[in-house]
Amino acid sequence: MTAQEFTSMVKTYQGLVYTVCFQLVQDADTAQDLAQDTFLAAWRAIDRCPAGYEKQWLARIAANKAKDHLRSGWVRKMSTPGDEVMALAGAPPDQGPEAKALAGVGMDELERKILNLREPYKTPCRLCLLEGYTPAEAARICRRPEATLSAQLWRAKKILRQEIEQERRTEDGTISR
Repeated sequence: MTAQEFTSMVKTYQGLVYTVCFQLVQDADTAQDLAQDTFLAAWRAIDRCPAGYEKQWLARIAANKAKDHLRSGWVRKMSTPGDEVMALAGAPPDQGPEAKALAGVGMDELERKILNLREPYKTPCRLCLLEGYTPAEAARICRRPEATLSAQLWRAKKILRQEIEQERRTEDGTISR
C-alpha cells in the first residue's frame, strides 16, 4: 500500500476509529490520541492488513488500543483500601464511595474486617494497611506481580465497602437486594 492509499484510508475511516476509541474511553482528548496511535500502528503493520478488510482491521486495532489504555496503571490510578481511613483527618471531604463507606469505621473494626477477608485479599491488605508496607514491598513478600497485588487490593477495598454498606443498611432497618 502506498502512502497516498494509506492517507485515503485514514480519511475514509478516521471517524470510525475515533468513535470506537471514544465509545470505550469516554474522553474526547484521549480518543483522539488513541485514534492517532491506531493509525500509527496500522501504518507500521500495513503489510498484515487483509485486502478488503481494512475497516474491520482498523476497528480491531482501535478497540485493542483503547482496551490497552484502560488496562494501563496510569488510567487505573489505584489506591489501596484504607488509605482514606488512615488519612481522614486531612482528607478532602469527598474521595468517592470507599471514603464514604469507611468514614464511620474505626481502625479496630477495619482491622477485624481485613483479618476476616479470604485469601488472596487478606495478606495484601494486612501487609499494606495494617503493617505499612508499600504495594511493591507487599508484592515481593507475597511473591506476586505488583499489578496482581494492586488488583487484589482494589477488589478487597470493594468487598470491604460493600460489607460496611450492607451493615449500615441493616442497622438502619433498610434491607435492599
